[in-house]
Formats: sequence, C-alpha cells, structure tokens
Amino acid sequence: NLNTKFEEMEDIDFKETSYGYRIKKTEIGSTLSVYLQKRHAIDNFHLVEVTSSLWVAGWNQKEPALTDKFHVGDQLLSVNGQPVTTVAEASTIMTMTPGGVELLLKRMPLAAEYRMHRDREAESWGMQIRQNRVVDVIHGGIAWKAGIQPFSAEFAEKCCSWAITQVNRNPVSILCKSTDVILNKIDSGKTDASITLQPSEFVMKLSNSLLDHPHYEDFVARS
Repeated sequence: NLNTKFEEMEDIDFKETSYGYRIKKTEIGSTLSVYLQKRHAIDNFHLVEVTSSLWVAGWNQKEPALTDKFHVGDQLLSVNGQPVTTVAEASTIMTMTPGGVELLLKRMPLAAEYRMHRDREAESWGMQIRQNRVVDVIHGGIAWKAGIQPFSAEFAEKCCSWAITQVNRNPVSILCKSTDVILNKIDSGKTDASITLQPSEFVMKLSNSLLDHPHYEDFVARS
C-alpha cells in the first residue's frame, strides 16, 4: 500500500496525484537551527555564495558531529543570530565566537521532492536521466503522473533542468557522473521511489565550487 509504505515519514504531508505523490514542503523550505561546538563548525563546511545568498555544498563526512544535520542545497541564513551572505562573514563569526555556534538554516528551499510507484519492477519510471540530470519525461508515464516535468526548474530567473540530489531520502553525490549509479539507486526501492530534485544550474555551481576544495572528496555527501 503506497500510503503505508513510507509510514516512517510521519512529519511529511503528501499531496496525491494520479500515480504518485509530491511531498509538500513541510520539511523542504522549513527553517531550523543547528547547534555545534566551535571545533566542529570551523573548516568543516564548504559554503558557496550564489545569488547573494550562502549555500551548503558539502561538509566533512569524517566528522560524526555533523551527521544527519545538513543537506546539500541548505541555505545558511545566520550564524549566532547574525545574518550572513558571504563565506567571509560566516567564517569570521565562527572564528570569533567564544563558545558554541548556532546555524540558522533553510532546508533546501530550491528543492522539490516526489514519490513514484509502479506495479511491476520491470515497469519503466518514464523518465530519461543523463548523469544526475532529468532530461526528459514521457508524457503519461509514471514520473509524469507523479508531477515531474523536464526543464521546469527555475534558477536565477531562468528555466533549467532538474538535478537529482537525493534518492529515497539518501544523498546522491553532486559530483556523480554515472547514470547507472542513479538508476540503480532509484530501482533499489523495487516498486516505490522518492527523488529530490534541485535546479541543475544551481547544483552545477555548488559542485564546481566543491571541486576547488583541496579535500573535496571528504566533503561530498553520499549514501
């Protein structure tokens, strides 16, 4: 049963479509505070300045204190109550604080999350994926009926394609270039799958910046 398949997601509301569900933004787009010790915050994030805002592109995967606290595409609004829009501002406040660090985040405000269901494992999801991007959706197919439309994302006042950043609520590396890896993750749910999409042009800016980090491989969120 599709309604009971994801009972663990009790904090999420679902809007039914003809063949799937689009998850309402009760979590995506919500504002939350994350509290960290100073030593866990400094130099353990890769932040990117895009469209006059500050965004999370990655964090130190070897630091247990950061586990399950962030998502790629989170917007950093303030540090210790002080609004920030640049990496320099955020870094200065974290460095100068004598105690802990409070980060005010907006959870993936540019994202949309969709759930899909198929009756048989051999049934196509009805979408074409190239690397991590959704490049086409078959009219009348499962993805289309779930509400996914190609090139319907918006970034910097322009339309673009969607990039897949999570599958079944598990992160997908924004550096992933393998279509098969993405498809295997989607198929792992057999007849049910959820995917989180963010504008591909936005994700490209995050990934390009992340590649400039000297230890970027340690900062890539992946399942």
